[in-house]
Amino acid sequence: MNVNRNFGNGKIACLALICLIGVAATSASAETVLRFSNWLPPAHPITKNLLEGWAKRVEQATKSRVQVKFFGPLGKPPGFFDLTKNGATDIAMVVNAYTRSRFELTRVSELPLLAKTATGASIALARTHNKYFKSANEYAGVKLAGHWTTGPVNLWMLKGKKGVTFEDIGKLKIRVGGGMSNDVSKVLGLTQFFAPAPKVYETLSKGVADGVTFDTNSITSFRLSRIIGSSLTVPGGLYRASMALIMNQKAWNGLSAEDKKAIESASSARSFGEVWDRLDRESVPAIKKAGIKSVAANAAFLAEFKKRIAPIEQQWIAAAKVKGVDGKKALAYFIEQVKQIEK
Repeated sequence: MNVNRNFGNGKIACLALICLIGVAATSASAETVLRFSNWLPPAHPITKNLLEGWAKRVEQATKSRVQVKFFGPLGKPPGFFDLTKNGATDIAMVVNAYTRSRFELTRVSELPLLAKTATGASIALARTHNKYFKSANEYAGVKLAGHWTTGPVNLWMLKGKKGVTFEDIGKLKIRVGGGMSNDVSKVLGLTQFFAPAPKVYETLSKGVADGVTFDTNSITSFRLSRIIGSSLTVPGGLYRASMALIMNQKAWNGLSAEDKKAIESASSARSFGEVWDRLDRESVPAIKKAGIKSVAANAAFLAEFKKRIAPIEQQWIAAAKVKGVDGKKALAYFIEQVKQIEK
C-alpha cells in the first residue's frame, strides 16, 4: 500500500493517522490508497457529484488498483495547496483565487463575459494551460491532476436588497472570495467582505454582507435560497472561479506508469465542467421555487460594465508577461477555444 506519511503538526498527524487506520481496514484489496482531505461537507453536491465521481472514475480506470478515500479538512481552504505539497494529504481541491499570489495565469479563465458554460471554460483553460502556461509551472511542488471552472457567476442579493444599476450596487456590501471576484467587485463599486465559500451562509444570514457573487448551483448547495431574494445576471458571467485537483508529488511519483495514465484519462476538464453545468441546471427549479427574482442586466449596464472591466484584462496581460507568457496570444487562444466548444 502506497501511503504518504509526511505530516505537519501533531493535530494533522493525529487526523491523518485516524484516516490511515480507516483506509487500511476498508481498502485491503487496493494496491494504492490515496487520501483526499476535503474541506467541503460530505453531503455537498460538489463532493457527491464532482469529487466522488472523479474518485470512482479513477478506481474504474485503474481496475481498482488505486482507490481514493475521503476524510475531513485538515485546515482552512486557502491552506490546502501547502497541506498537499507537504504530504499531510495525498489529494485536495484548491480554489485558485484563495492563493492568488500563486495562480496568476489561470485567471484568464475567470475574466468577465467570456464563457456561458463551465464545460467551455474548463476545456479552454486546460488547452490554454498546456499550450501557454505549463512552462511557468504555477503548480510547482504538486501534481496538477485536473482543473476546471465554475459556471458564470452573477450577483445574488438578500431579500429586501436591490442591485440593478451601478448606483444600487454601490450601496451594497458583498461577500467576495478573492482573486477575480475582488477585481470585478471593485469596478462594480461594491464594498467587499472576504469569506471562504463554507462561511457564506453565516456571513449573509447574520447581515454581515448584503449578498454574494456566486455561480448558480452554489446558491442551493450552500443553502442560500432561503435568504436570497434576487439576482442580477449578465451573459457570460461577471466572472468564473477556477479550481484545481492537486496531488502530492511523492504520492504521484509512487504510482505505476499505467496507473498514472489511467488517472489522467479519468481527469479530463470536460468531465469536471459537465458535472458543474449539470449541477447549475438542476439548481434552477429550486431557485425559482424559492421565489428568487432574476433580473437580466440591460444594455446600458452591460456597456458600462465592459468599459470598467477593460483594465482588468490589460492587467492580466501584463502579469502574464512577467511570468514569461504572451498574454495577448494566450487570451485570444482561450477565447477561440471557448467559441469552438460552445458553438
